[in-house]
Amino acid sequence: MKQHSYYFSTRDLLLMAALAALGGIASTYINFIGDFFQSFLGFAGTTQWASGLHVLWLVLAVGLTRKAGAGTLTGILKGAVELFSGNTHGLLVLLVDLVAGILVDLGTLPFRRRDHWTVYALAGGLASASNVFIFQLFAAVPADLITLGVIGLIALIAFVSGVIFAGILGAGLLSALRGSGVVKDQPVETPGKTAWRVLLAGGLLLAGGLFGYLKTVQGGVGEVSISGAVTEPFRFSPQSTDLEEEQVSLEADGAVMSYRGYPLSVIIARAQPDPVADMVLLQASDGYAFFISREELRDNPAIVLQVQGTGKNLVYNVAGPASKKAWVNGVEEIVLVSSEPLELEVRGEVTHFNPADWIAEMDSTILDLGGSSVKVQGVPLGLILDKTYPELADLEVTASGPGDYQQSFSVKQLREDQDIRVFLSLNEGSVSYVLASLDGTVYLPELERIRVP
Repeated sequence: MKQHSYYFSTRDLLLMAALAALGGIASTYINFIGDFFQSFLGFAGTTQWASGLHVLWLVLAVGLTRKAGAGTLTGILKGAVELFSGNTHGLLVLLVDLVAGILVDLGTLPFRRRDHWTVYALAGGLASASNVFIFQLFAAVPADLITLGVIGLIALIAFVSGVIFAGILGAGLLSALRGSGVVKDQPVETPGKTAWRVLLAGGLLLAGGLFGYLKTVQGGVGEVSISGAVTEPFRFSPQSTDLEEEQVSLEADGAVMSYRGYPLSVIIARAQPDPVADMVLLQASDGYAFFISREELRDNPAIVLQVQGTGKNLVYNVAGPASKKAWVNGVEEIVLVSSEPLELEVRGEVTHFNPADWIAEMDSTILDLGGSSVKVQGVPLGLILDKTYPELADLEVTASGPGDYQQSFSVKQLREDQDIRVFLSLNEGSVSYVLASLDGTVYLPELERIRVP
């Protein structure tokens, strides 16, 4: 019986899946490293110096399989891992990884001798720089050319990072793996013209489809709803307001950027928010959402609602918050939220967890609450305890819900497992609390109190 021969062997598929999983998980921590450097260096490109580490896994996939298309397929798998593990960029991260994979494949295809550090360096540099331009396509467009020049500088830094960390480091790792015998070398397999055309066309079509879908779901809302804990909910659009756009400036990534937009604080004030409303939820049409506090909205005049497009195809973007997570594109709803503090009792001393003070530490996931899946945001319980009581010993922590529902953890367990979080569940402008994990496990659907004896 004739045995079928497939372009990607089982070995190839397992290698690509393993590299995608490792890369997807590692990317979360690489982002933390970039944010750390950004926090105290503060000049343009400090979050991009490590962008090549995101692409390293795609280069390794191409180098280990020696097959065109491996970068594209690994990029899809890596993006899926990041998407389903709660990456704050949502579906956009899948497009970023897919395009990076395509560019790694395209960067190596023209060369007869592909397994060389210079080829990997070029492919890695192009793939790393691409993320800057993709994110910019979905970002609010700066009004000044100086900022556009900074974007080019950041892309250059990302390219250099790709050359070093994806290309040169990748080539070195490949050489070390082969030399140690961990992986067996195999000859370069060049697909026929039809095969690589199908691979390339399929990747480009998928990338184009994702791009079109993201542009569709992030636009065309026409109006933005202002609702929640307000007296006069309304729908905002440039045609229905007498507000004038203002030009504001703020310093970000070491550059002073100028934007035009409608002051978000003034827009929200017209809805007559409840005086106790302490947070604002920015909900995008693609499902992404993030909070800003009323305090920041009051103190930061650079927060604006930008409008792009015309007629029913208007796109609304929020620009200016201190956290880049709150620069939400394709906003369709702005919800005022009033949060009741969560009681936190430690050794007889009662304090409270106020979510508005913890917005910067929040990350999101999807939880099944009462038969419906909702996207929620939360803060690690271990982090709450550490910042509130830094000298706390390894005691038992008891989380309580209605009636006799309780869940207990040790302080050590909560410190080590940052996935166990206090999540915020929204209901018509008010907040209730859920104790759950980022993997979707719900411990207490109604959290009322946390106690450490």
